[in-house]
Amino acid sequence: MSVKIYYIVFFTLLLCLALGAQEVEWPRKSPAAIAAYTLGYTDVNIHYSSPAVDGREIWGALVPYDEVWRAGANEATTINFSTDVEVEGQPLPAGRYAFFLIPRKTGMWTAIFNKVPDQWGPYRYDAAQDALRVEVEAKFSKAAAEERLAYSIVVQDADNGYLRLAWEHLRLYLRIKVNTVDKAMAEWKTALEAAPQEKKGALYLDAADFLLWAGQANVALPYIEQSIALQPSSRTYWIKARILAAQGDFKGALNAARKARELDQSSEADNFYTDSEAVFRKMVEGWKRRE
Repeated sequence: MSVKIYYIVFFTLLLCLALGAQEVEWPRKSPAAIAAYTLGYTDVNIHYSSPAVDGREIWGALVPYDEVWRAGANEATTINFSTDVEVEGQPLPAGRYAFFLIPRKTGMWTAIFNKVPDQWGPYRYDAAQDALRVEVEAKFSKAAAEERLAYSIVVQDADNGYLRLAWEHLRLYLRIKVNTVDKAMAEWKTALEAAPQEKKGALYLDAADFLLWAGQANVALPYIEQSIALQPSSRTYWIKARILAAQGDFKGALNAARKARELDQSSEADNFYTDSEAVFRKMVEGWKRRE
């Protein structure tokens, strides 16, 4: 066998051995994580990898200032909105985006929603593909450091919430606004127009209850008044009591609560107040202290 043929055979055997060897799938040092929440009608999903501090200096060192950061580890962090939203007051269409940050030593940080979600880190980041850039305040907590980077979604009310990023002492909040109330009331209006007269009182009641939950007590009051005019019950008066209390009218709330109790006691079929009387009594006592 010639020397040339010998080396060809030798390297072919090495190649076969290399191809046949199994690779070890090591666990990631920065494991994959998901934060998900439904804000009104809007599904929000955040997919990211969660690095640890691990004794390292983070800001200005591991994460440089004034450079695009993947806001996590490994693949780019992605955020998906199932409906159109507003981020920091700016419109952002429904869709899935890569999420990046530009940290700064002083002043506001830049949050970026990029239209190319599937990319490894920021290495092929193209600013021309940005769907939205907003400025956001980076706050640094004096509380215990967050060892692993974590996203969460903080809800304020039916239309508003925050995307929260916490790592080391950083606490960053991005304001998110959705369109829950307007969409719900548009559907309610359609249902009201189609409903027979005997069903309208219940629809007005549901609208008032929803608006109270959504933090819009002033808007809710005319709806509950209309429900009372059509179908008075212990429940309608109790919802009115809660609406008035939310407006700070505790005297009016106590009068409406008294009427709810009277209607319950005068009708065998109306047990709404009785079924939850212990809870309602505590609320009434609180209103009396504030009257």
